[in-house]
Amino acid sequence: MHPRRLRRLPRTAAAAAVALLCAVLASCSSGSASPAAAGASPTGAAPVTTVSPGPAATPSVTSSPKTLPASRLCTVLDGATARRVLTAPKQAPRVAPGNGTALDSCSYASGDGSALLTLNPSARSYDAEVSASHNLVRDPASAGMRDVKVTEVTGLGQGAFRETVQVLQPPQNVAYVVWRGGSRTWVLTLAETAGATDADRLVSLARQITPRLPH
Repeated sequence: MHPRRLRRLPRTAAAAAVALLCAVLASCSSGSASPAAAGASPTGAAPVTTVSPGPAATPSVTSSPKTLPASRLCTVLDGATARRVLTAPKQAPRVAPGNGTALDSCSYASGDGSALLTLNPSARSYDAEVSASHNLVRDPASAGMRDVKVTEVTGLGQGAFRETVQVLQPPQNVAYVVWRGGSRTWVLTLAETAGATDADRLVSLARQITPRLPH
């Protein structure tokens, strides 16, 4: 598989998780017993954002997804921190994958379900993430995206960049901040179904949480 495609699968899944989360929250507000669920974020990815991680499934009111204990990363990206970029954030439980190992990620949804914020480590090196972003700028359509913009970020870890994209299906605006902190590469993803995503908010948030990240 082409490296760009391998990396973009998780990011696209992270963005699609917003649509899934909106549908689940809408069903909850109408009296359904289905719990809110979050998809994976970029892993290496991205990271996910997300971003990184399996494809989202259509929620069903007749069955509940199996959820996992909260990631330790939720002590880094806590509710008060998430409130810097989300309105009335609610921690979104991790859904157990059908196959394989669950990704280590922490997600929060906005109160109205229109946005999803996710923190996760990337399974790729920072240099690989930079290369994948440059490839995507040259050919965004291959990943179902457009208007990809990548900008270097200073003063964050040993190297960092931010990336904004428009996902075509389902329509969403997604921003990523990818940075190298210690021996790991981290990805912070914000996907929104309405309005433009302000990547500057994510950069500021990444700077705030970096000292608390595991090494």
